[in-house]
Amino acid sequence: MKRRTFLVKLLLLAVAFLAPAWGEEEKEGEKKKGEEGKKRRDEAKEENRPALRYYGQVEGVEEDTVWVGGRALRVRAPLLPYLAPGMVVEVGPEGLAVLSPATWAYYQGPGSLVGLGQGPVRAWWGEGGVLWRVLPGYSGQASLVARYQQGTWQAVPKGLSLPRPPQEGWWLLALEGKTGKLIRRLE
Repeated sequence: MKRRTFLVKLLLLAVAFLAPAWGEEEKEGEKKKGEEGKKRRDEAKEENRPALRYYGQVEGVEEDTVWVGGRALRVRAPLLPYLAPGMVVEVGPEGLAVLSPATWAYYQGPGSLVGLGQGPVRAWWGEGGVLWRVLPGYSGQASLVARYQQGTWQAVPKGLSLPRPPQEGWWLLALEGKTGKLIRRLE
């Protein structure tokens, strides 16, 4: 009997020492499951969260950053280098949209080509070809950025001879005198 008693006590001791270890394994498994569940819930919240959109006036542009309402926003948009301070834009996950002026065109080159004096200028025209903004400018190749829509160039200054592009959209044109030449589509 002493041997039986010894084995029973040994078995009870083994169970007593191993029971907490089994419980810890279960707790660790439950903890991992809880962490995975929380991670999945957080990911689901991010997917359901509406994307942030910023609206405001352009304060400045540099490379792939536009300053709107005191915020520097990184955005990839082909029209970004041609924005003017004061334009009202919407910046969202899809990119950038100019809200005001609704239609516009951008010119850089000698002011004399578009009736704005002798020095180099950067100029923006609004609806109907009305001059909207002029800044001292760039002295390289004269170029124009404009939108071709419904068979006409939108908001371009009068007197320019521009070719018909193969499709609608925003275009970069080189100007030689008052004659334009398509360079590339900007969308």
